[in-house]
Amino acid sequence: MFTIFKKKKQKYFIINCNTDSILVNGTPLTFPTEFENLVEIFGEPSRTIDSSSKYVIWDDFGVSSSLKDDNKIVSINVYQNINASEYVPKKPYNGTLFFEEEDITFNEFSKIGLGKIAIHRLGSENETRFGFSLGINNDYKA
Repeated sequence: MFTIFKKKKQKYFIINCNTDSILVNGTPLTFPTEFENLVEIFGEPSRTIDSSSKYVIWDDFGVSSSLKDDNKIVSINVYQNINASEYVPKKPYNGTLFFEEEDITFNEFSKIGLGKIAIHRLGSENETRFGFSLGINNDYKA
């Protein structure tokens, strides 16, 4: 009898950032990136929201992105705390964030430059950071 092996859903993610690269569980990402690249890493989104932009949300992983008209994603938002907004994943991110091999998952920062892209904090400066955003290549024009 044959057993069909189904790809197991990843539950824990490690994001490694260096000045010239971003790796999510060993898979390189550049920004802007294709929607399909995130599907390869996180699987199909648990939900989408169509409003002024199209938002794709992976509730189980604490990750969301907005999808541009050309099917590009310019950044991914990683939420470590959740709130009542419909645009925020239902569960917090349960992984780690490294910058140059240092675990900065819970460090406070406003912006860390990575060449043409950066890691930005989510939340205003006068409140606890509720996550971070990776990407936002300012050279990209849709």
